[in-house]
Amino acid sequence: MTTTSTAATGDGAGLGARAARAYYAYARAVDEGDLEALRDLAADDVRVTRGDHPTEQGVEAFLDVYRAHVAQAVPLCRHVITNVLAERDGDEVRTHAYFQATYFEEERTRVMTGTYADSFREVGDELVLAHKRIRVQRTQELPAATGSFTHAGR
Repeated sequence: MTTTSTAATGDGAGLGARAARAYYAYARAVDEGDLEALRDLAADDVRVTRGDHPTEQGVEAFLDVYRAHVAQAVPLCRHVITNVLAERDGDEVRTHAYFQATYFEEERTRVMTGTYADSFREVGDELVLAHKRIRVQRTQELPAATGSFTHAGR
């Protein structure tokens, strides 16, 4: 693999900002169960690799991951994606990022921590997923979280 750093191509913060924007759109779509938005974020021939499972290809295989997520009917889910690194690799943009997905369920709260090592293609000013790679490194189970909060002061 020949990787060109963003500094060498002059993309610098611009490419990183575009990758961060793509990850924000992805996280929001997953958290909201928005399969249409997820479809728009992926190439038709997208590949998806979860952990050590075999890689699957095609937008339907990609969406099946999120259909299963929606089927869990979790009342609230929040993905946080940080430490985004984006670099050109030929015609693709390779990214690496940390993620934490928190599932607020009725009886428990689950927190999954891991990494994304994805490949994107540029379509105009946007990045679309060419290969989604998800590696969950730790899962933590906590007591159920409350859905109420009282602000201090008035």
